[in-house]
Amino acid sequence: MNGARAPRPTDLVALVSFDDELVANEAVTRQRLGRPPEPPHPLAATMQRWLGRERRVWIDVHGRQIQGIATARELAGREAWEIDTLADASGDGHEVTTELLRQATTAAAKARVEHLLLRMRADAPGIDAARRAGFVLALQERLWCGPPPPSAAPSDTGSLGACEVREAQTEDAMALFQLHNRALPVGTRQAVAMTFEEWQVVQDRRWTGRGAREYVAIQDGRVQGTLLVSAAQGDHGGQITLLVEPQADEVARALLRAAAPRLRTCEHVLALLPECASTPVGVLRSLGFEAGEEYLLLAARTAAIARDAMPVRAARAVVPTRG
Repeated sequence: MNGARAPRPTDLVALVSFDDELVANEAVTRQRLGRPPEPPHPLAATMQRWLGRERRVWIDVHGRQIQGIATARELAGREAWEIDTLADASGDGHEVTTELLRQATTAAAKARVEHLLLRMRADAPGIDAARRAGFVLALQERLWCGPPPPSAAPSDTGSLGACEVREAQTEDAMALFQLHNRALPVGTRQAVAMTFEEWQVVQDRRWTGRGAREYVAIQDGRVQGTLLVSAAQGDHGGQITLLVEPQADEVARALLRAAAPRLRTCEHVLALLPECASTPVGVLRSLGFEAGEEYLLLAARTAAIARDAMPVRAARAVVPTRG
């Protein structure tokens, strides 16, 4: 049987053969930022799925040969998945990519998953194919790389100027969601998370590792910035996410200084930041950061949302189509 579908035990030989293929994985996760592209490993992903480890796998099969693979994993909640593998070996103009992503969207709707996220390099060949499968641009991102930021003086710890910096607490969740609304473009919020509940389930913390810390900066009585810092990752250095309100450069500096002790042993620091008015480009450049690759965060809302939003009196089912 040809076409995109979930793998079966009869595909074992084809999966082993595809493992030897040098095919680019066009999906980029936070863990793989700054690293050379890795080929997909469909056999390992399929075994995880068969062992019940919450991994979703789809393959495109023509005859006895696998033409492509897509895999997905849960984000912070079961209502959101991230595509973490997307590989097309067919050479047919990425029609396989489109079909794989349509299968992923259909499976997500059946599982009552409402959001699918996919990050790709801005020049990835499969971007148009992802759009044909229903994915829309949610956010343009830029990868910055620089040295560990300088530490604050001991007398500045916790409060730098008029800005108070402390570790984030559970009670800060709503304030952080409000910061998300003030800092990111409306198109991003519409595509990814318009409500507090949606924002919670699409969070990605896998990349942070053990020992990660999140800081918030409070000024004028509200949270104006946040910084999430990973533990050092060996030769790959540390990684941060920084989100501040527009024109809040001093808030950004305060957060970076407060997080500096967590990064002092890193050879370099990576920061994947949105390409929008809130990103403190001047602050980053003043600290020695340089702009690197551009990424596109794509998003798809599944039929599960449309089904849940449908009035009861309509009594109609929304069925995912094949385009």
